[in-house]
Amino acid sequence: MSLYLNLLQAIADIFGLVLIGLLLKNRSIISEAHRSVFGKLVTDFSLPALIFASLYSQTVKMADVKGAVIMFTTSVVCIVLAWAAGKYLSLKGPQLGAFVIAASFGSSSSLGYSAVSQVFPGDTTAIADAVTISELGVGIPASVLGVAVASYFGHGDGRLDSTLKTLFTSPIFISLVLGLAFSIFKPWPESQLSALLVGILNTIGNSLVIFVALSIALMIRTIPLNRFASLIVVVAAIELVAQPLITFALAETQILPGKEIDILLIESSMPSGIIAAVLADRFGCDGALASALVIATYALCIITIPLIMLLAI
Repeated sequence: MSLYLNLLQAIADIFGLVLIGLLLKNRSIISEAHRSVFGKLVTDFSLPALIFASLYSQTVKMADVKGAVIMFTTSVVCIVLAWAAGKYLSLKGPQLGAFVIAASFGSSSSLGYSAVSQVFPGDTTAIADAVTISELGVGIPASVLGVAVASYFGHGDGRLDSTLKTLFTSPIFISLVLGLAFSIFKPWPESQLSALLVGILNTIGNSLVIFVALSIALMIRTIPLNRFASLIVVVAAIELVAQPLITFALAETQILPGKEIDILLIESSMPSGIIAAVLADRFGCDGALASALVIATYALCIITIPLIMLLAI
């Protein structure tokens, strides 16, 4: 029961922040004119800082690498499934991009860490493993592949050269490369200065959820459920059911400790990442549709997660 209540609390926090954003929008404190500003704060400021700081301080174990590879593989499989389903549903361009992103990348950090801490109370190694697996297997793919997918169907207009240019010049990709380089080669020794810089980056990264919530609030518009019900059902089926089952099946084929498999299952059962909606909007896809699909998976995960958890506990 504590896991379920904790999940509800985490979901309520997200909805609460979005509702505050809607209130600010209603009182004209923020407006549609600020939408691109918040989007850039997410993709060009908070998220790159968070990626670099996370990678810089990462201590990676082989089991975590295997887990991250499994999560990454599952994301790629879900991208293909979502693309095929979107084509079948006659989605094109920006709508197809929003659909694919919402169905492929989960909220493993904002909800996943909380769920892992409840399943493994007091187990600090489990939380550390969850962070490493999530950052390497979900956070980075969601950021890098998410930019690629959104750009391809949005600003890239289906052109590979334009998509690659956007990806390789984005602050997200640059922070990924620098973070990996600093993590592996450690070009400067541990010192008060390095600790200060990482602390500043972590503080900037902590602003991510607020900027994302405000961006979603500015993107939300009335969407007819009778028209988009099928999209919600398919996204939920891929993100909330297929993704954890694929992850579990892949994990069972590897020589991994049982705890690692449980962590993988928990993190892969989370709803669509709220960052997905911002990436979709920032790079030219249908942000309003993406935000509606993300919010729908948050509501539906209250039903699906307890069922998936039966495999882990």
